[in-house]
Amino acid sequence: MPFIQCDIEQGLTDDQKTEIVSRMIDVTNKAIGSSREHINVVLREHPAVNIGETGRANLALISSQQR
Repeated sequence: MPFIQCDIEQGLTDDQKTEIVSRMIDVTNKAIGSSREHINVVLREHPAVNIGETGRANLALISSQQR
């Protein structure tokens, strides 16, 4: 029973988060054959200041899309 945790920056809409979860379930099902009903996905949201990407901190890649 796969359990996937995904840490993301705050700022995505509920629809975007639903799409991420759905795609993660699809990819996991195709990759290892687990039944979709047994795949668990948890999104954990963090403020941009808590995330470092590409060697830099606080890029605010998601929240900058909202501006």
